[in-house]
This record gives sequence, structure tokens and C-alpha cells, in this order.
Amino acid sequence: MELTEVLELINGKQFNLECPRCIKEINYAFVCDLMSDALMLLKKMPSHIGAHGALVTGLVTNQALRTAEILDLETIIFVRGKTPSQSVIDLADEIGITLIGTALTMYRTSGLLFMNNVKSYESVLEEM
Repeated sequence: MELTEVLELINGKQFNLECPRCIKEINYAFVCDLMSDALMLLKKMPSHIGAHGALVTGLVTNQALRTAEILDLETIIFVRGKTPSQSVIDLADEIGITLIGTALTMYRTSGLLFMNNVKSYESVLEEM
């Protein structure tokens, strides 16, 4: 799903518009607020998934960015109207992670992505 379509679907906003390395497509999503869970569950994920994968979270910190970086996820969608600080946006630019925000809940965001053919972590494992 193209980034512009995702933004429209979730009524989202991209926070780092000047990020030349940022991804423009999302095909996979993982939803989590506990970064330790994300690290534990996603370590089994094939490496090609991260290039078009998104972490959906309410955690608006450098920890979320570093977790996405370790997992090679190139997009983070912040839910519940959370806004990252400028230092988080600057770090995202530096490491090439697209930051999106939406006022929707995590549940609603996940449901909309799923209904529009963004695959879940579980579906990736089933394909293996």
C-alpha cells in the first residue's frame, strides 16, 4: 500500500517530510507498545519484510525508533494523537525511518490497515 494511501486511510500526518531515504510503501504491520515484545516476536521475521514493514505504536520515543531500526522496519505509525519531539524526528531522518501519526486508536488503525491488505506478522510466519 502506497504511503499516500496509508496517510489518507488513517487520516495521518507524516512528521519527517524531508527524509530522502524514507520508505514510500507499507505491506506489513506489527502492533506493539512493549518494545521488548517487538524484539522478541519479530526476530523470527524474514529480513525482506522490514523494508516495507510498519511498527504501529503509542510509544513516541527514541526507543521505538531504535527498536524499528534493529528490526529493519522502515516506518512507525504513532497512534492516539501522539506527536514525536523534534529530537525523535531528527533521529528518524538520520536513520531513514518514516514517521506517521494518526488520532485513531491502535485498534482502529490496525483494523483499517488489515482491511486494506496490509499483512500481519502472523500471516508472514504462515507463509514461511
